[in-house]
Amino acid sequence: MRLAIVALFSFAAAAAQTTQPASPDQDLLRQHYDAAQSAQSAGHLQQAALEYKAFLTEALHRLGDRRSRSGDFEKAAAFFRQALLLAPNDSALLLDYAEACRSAGDLVNAESAAQSVVQSNPKNARARFTLGQILLQRNDNQPASEQLEFAAALEPTFEHGYGLATAYLKLKAPDRAAAVFKEMLAGFGDTAAIRLEFGRAFAEAGYPEQAIQEFKKALALDEKFPGAHYSLGAAYLVGLADAAFPEAAEEFRKELANHPNDVLSLYQLGYIAASQHQIKEAENYLGRAATLDPANPDVYLSLGQAYAEAERRTEAEAALRKSIALTKDVSRNHYQVQRAHYLLGRLLLQSGRQDEAKQELKLADQLLKQSVASNQGQIQSRPSGSDGDTAPMRAVRGPLDPETLKQVEAYETQIGPAIADGYNNLGAIMANGNEFPQAVTFFQQAATWNPSLEGVDYNWGKAAFAGNQYEQAIAPLTRHLQSHADDDPIRGALGASLFYVKRYSEAVQILKPMESQIGSDARLDYIYAESLVKSGEVAVGISRLQALEQAMPKLFDVHMALGEAYSQKGDHSSAVRELRTALELNPSDVNAQRELASESAPR
Repeated sequence: MRLAIVALFSFAAAAAQTTQPASPDQDLLRQHYDAAQSAQSAGHLQQAALEYKAFLTEALHRLGDRRSRSGDFEKAAAFFRQALLLAPNDSALLLDYAEACRSAGDLVNAESAAQSVVQSNPKNARARFTLGQILLQRNDNQPASEQLEFAAALEPTFEHGYGLATAYLKLKAPDRAAAVFKEMLAGFGDTAAIRLEFGRAFAEAGYPEQAIQEFKKALALDEKFPGAHYSLGAAYLVGLADAAFPEAAEEFRKELANHPNDVLSLYQLGYIAASQHQIKEAENYLGRAATLDPANPDVYLSLGQAYAEAERRTEAEAALRKSIALTKDVSRNHYQVQRAHYLLGRLLLQSGRQDEAKQELKLADQLLKQSVASNQGQIQSRPSGSDGDTAPMRAVRGPLDPETLKQVEAYETQIGPAIADGYNNLGAIMANGNEFPQAVTFFQQAATWNPSLEGVDYNWGKAAFAGNQYEQAIAPLTRHLQSHADDDPIRGALGASLFYVKRYSEAVQILKPMESQIGSDARLDYIYAESLVKSGEVAVGISRLQALEQAMPKLFDVHMALGEAYSQKGDHSSAVRELRTALELNPSDVNAQRELASESAPR
């Protein structure tokens, strides 16, 4: 018979923990968490598993929402993905995940998630709207408009109507967009805020004349409405570029008269002054903008351009390098950082720094190609030949606000221990039901959230071992053994895991401290003896295998191991004897047949 591969230990239900999901959002979280622990303590493990999953899903969903609100969409998507492993059919979760992926630029996963909700619930207006927005971003404008039409018909909200009008604009159908806007005015009222949004939609789609009319209507309703004068000035620039500098500058100054700290107006006035070689005035405006928004790379790019034109090379280089350093996403503002690299490369050439210049110009060329590829088929929102988006219609999202990020991370730290405990207990419940792959996943998540959680490496390692995931078992079993050197069952499991992945010398090293008691476990004794042979201690290994053969003469694995060991030693007659015995015990074993044929061949 073969030596069966069995676990060296059994699972016990994880003890109920006292950790609570301490957070400002303790209502539903605490209900699920407390219900899970109560059910677990009462031995109702199936109910406990459901409650732990509900707790973890809600906690991860909230963490993803907070990351999304902070602008960290990649981390938000990661949290949503974790939650979806527990609740794959949660529509709200799927749509939040889709929106986070879209904002992070992962349009493939975004579309897949939104599409799955549309298919399962065709009358879900939010799903239709989300899918439409994703398709718009992919420039699949016709199918996008169809989805947005569904959304607006199902729920005629401002957001849905605005999204539909935007799709029509991308389809180059401004009349259809205007018709939607007219209906929205009838439904939501004619206000400066609404007119401002209509104008921005027209401007961003490349219809500056219609945008100008909407901005003027906004100002007629409220001359001091925030952003209205700025938007009108920006629309002039989008339509006429530098020919509109006088009209645009007047609007930017009016915006500052109403709102002195409007960064975009300061930036645009600085840009205009720099373009007209009024360097001191440009420095004044751009310096104020940098003080108000120190993480904005656009300000330093304009400063760099101004200094370069004034041949103030040292200052130009510093400003351009700062613009590049502050640009965390190269696609920001239509790959605007490409110009910073290009200007810096030109400056370095003029300074005789050839190698550095070549590197910057190479980067500029690569970014230009990326920009062209990303903009193919898109409506241009700026005049051909301009040096970039000289007049963005709204602020471009900058780096994450440090204070906001600090608050989000504090919340994650606060709730992390409860999440780790939930995963650990859920893993134990799965392991007790012999659902080892799931158990391993949950224990791994528990360790990620709290690496110092008592018993998590023990649980993770033994679940992986019991599920025959030997490579996965090695790291957690090793960590557990480092702090529990007298845990012989874990030592045996680690040694066996190393053996099964053919790390024989390490298996011997791990098992040697329990060498004297290994003989009481035939399977482990075989593993140790075979590892000795494979790692070069052939004589010692054969001796142990011979003793095991005498005690249990019907073990196929032992006869096979002895046959291979004798062959390695050069004792071919003994090897043939053992391999024949092995085949008598298991005539269908192909490996034994092959080894015997090899040993029996003439030499």
